[in-house]
Amino acid sequence: MLGAERRNKLLQMVDAVGVAHVGSLAERLGVSPSTIRRDLSHLQEQGLLNRTHGGAVAQQATEEPDRPARTGVASWEKRQLAQEAVRHLRPGTTVLITGGTTTAALAPLLDSIPDLTVVTNSLHLAGELAHHESVTTVVLGGYLRHREMSLLGHLTRQALEELHIDEAFVGAYGINSGGISGAHVDEAETDRWLLSKVQRVTVLVDGSKFGRSGPVRVAPAGRLHRVITDSSAPEAEVAALVKAAVDVVRV
Repeated sequence: MLGAERRNKLLQMVDAVGVAHVGSLAERLGVSPSTIRRDLSHLQEQGLLNRTHGGAVAQQATEEPDRPARTGVASWEKRQLAQEAVRHLRPGTTVLITGGTTTAALAPLLDSIPDLTVVTNSLHLAGELAHHESVTTVVLGGYLRHREMSLLGHLTRQALEELHIDEAFVGAYGINSGGISGAHVDEAETDRWLLSKVQRVTVLVDGSKFGRSGPVRVAPAGRLHRVITDSSAPEAEVAALVKAAVDVVRV
């Protein structure tokens, strides 16, 4: 494949999903990550996309792409993050897992934890956990955000009032030294309230999410217990989180 043809296909892939990771792009195009980085830099110089740490964002992307478009993006990285997250789960605990394609990667791994209870506002995650009878699953109510299959609003918050949650596992639209943020106002506000009711918050994000900021803050850095990310996470951003007493684990 010629360079111009490859860059054109690369641009189409980034435009299709909104946010793309170098590792996944390299795997799909059958080239090295360094080639992808050079191509992304070339496309950014032409004003066709925006580079991020570890990937790229489509030009003028104003909100996160639909769930189906994100499902296959950085899937290997998401599995790695999920495997690391499960290592920190203890038997007999109750955890909150919010919606998103990164946290969804936890589902097939959870039946390895004895006496685990999962509370979620994600219908997609609940459907996946229906195949794992050893995991007690509690689904919070609320109004349905169709494109994400997540339940939001007052009823979601009200349902959580009846429960004690040991730890929350969440994804994020963006993360920086100030904390994590969301792109959809109602979903981010619901997540913010849910996280205020749990003892510990663990965030699962790949390196492309660093340096991004959505319109709604979900949780400040001081509220985060642990961030699990990959090797592409920028050193300066990681150092800022560590300085804020966040345990950052890179896989």
